[in-house]
Amino acid sequence: MIEKVTRPKVGLLITALLEDEWNKTAHLRPAAQEAALAFCRALEPLAEVVCPGLVESEEQAAAAELAFREARVEAVVFAELAYTQSLVPLRALSRTQVPVIVWNTQQLRHWPADADWDLVMLNSGLAGLPEATHALMRGGIPFHIVTGHLADPNTLARLGRYMKAAALTERLRWARIGMVGHPYQYMADLMVDPLSLRQVIGPTLVHIEIDEVAAAVDAVQPAETQALIAEAKAAWRTDELDPDIFARSARCALGLEQVVRARQLDGLAHYDQALLHDPRCGIVFSWGVSRLLAQGIPVAVEADLTSTAGMLILQGLTGDTSLGESYGFDFDQGAAYIAHDSMGNPNLAAPQPQVALRHSIYYQGRYGWGAALEFAYQPGPVTLLALVSLQGGRWKLIAGEGEALPVWPRPTVAPQMLWRPVESSLESFYDHWCLAGAGHHLAFAYGHLGSELGAVAEMMRVDFELVR
Repeated sequence: MIEKVTRPKVGLLITALLEDEWNKTAHLRPAAQEAALAFCRALEPLAEVVCPGLVESEEQAAAAELAFREARVEAVVFAELAYTQSLVPLRALSRTQVPVIVWNTQQLRHWPADADWDLVMLNSGLAGLPEATHALMRGGIPFHIVTGHLADPNTLARLGRYMKAAALTERLRWARIGMVGHPYQYMADLMVDPLSLRQVIGPTLVHIEIDEVAAAVDAVQPAETQALIAEAKAAWRTDELDPDIFARSARCALGLEQVVRARQLDGLAHYDQALLHDPRCGIVFSWGVSRLLAQGIPVAVEADLTSTAGMLILQGLTGDTSLGESYGFDFDQGAAYIAHDSMGNPNLAAPQPQVALRHSIYYQGRYGWGAALEFAYQPGPVTLLALVSLQGGRWKLIAGEGEALPVWPRPTVAPQMLWRPVESSLESFYDHWCLAGAGHHLAFAYGHLGSELGAVAEMMRVDFELVR
């Protein structure tokens, strides 16, 4: 499961050339080593820092790279305390498999009028940094750069965004998305290349046979079913549910969860209709899908692989995400209704009215209509996200910042939101949203996340567009 990234693990590579045939400043080594600790202390509120101390030679750089690898860091932050010949940091940075972030900084805000050579030496990383970035570019090593004073809050905030984005992209490289069934037919935005998704975005697609899910549902024990029913009755309004449908829905939810756990999946692209007529299931899995969302396992219906991956990104940034699509307009309030059938994350529900578990009105199965949630999402700042594959094999993240307005849920047996863009008119927003290339599904999470998503897109080296 991909959890919210709070403290990424980063390696800190700090270099300085103090002593060779011509440079004779070895007497500064204790002060330089103390300065390296100051760099560590500046990062520690933002990340778990692995720092081997001051690096002065290629041998030390190689040892630093090995230490980073053994610690399984999620990014390497590189800074020069003083001029360093570029082959020294290159020895470490050319071998790392994690993102590289160049921190172009120094301890002092300015050189005082009486600055002597010793002071200059310990505040002159800028002298060698362009040589190092030139070497990285020449060597085809991607990097990201943040320039600013060691203690500047804006600089550290930007650095923090890059480190979190790096950690998230590294975790996505090991993520596993299961697919039950197949993408809904004729939907062009769901037709994507799983190999391209793995190479660019990170997650691996794991195909799950529908019989595996049905067998897991069939194996659920009555005591487990009754325990889940009791849990639902204690949390939500369930009075209108037929007892047989309630029990079947509980078994389907528990069986689906068992498959996710057994396959060690981080997300799921689930085709709702796949098991509607299997005698072991025979209803829609809407409750089970929503239950997984609440447990931190993003699920997209209609076997939408890209929206599941987009939800994984938001899960890593915020800890809670859900799926929707733009259903219709409220032109009077300059807002849009966002929902999707009978699935959504109840962790994000407004306190009133109480979440209801009702009979779904979508996708009748062998035994009728399965149990599904109906609620309104809580008001607050919300970011929409579309991850799409475009012409020429390009990938793009499209983010839309806005706010969820207070709304009373319509009787459509669906989690639902009334969403308004933060800056532009409703009409202008949807003009730009469609022109950006968004598909019909969208992931969303609470907060205005445009800056964070821009950093993630930069880490992935994919296109990015923010619509507000």
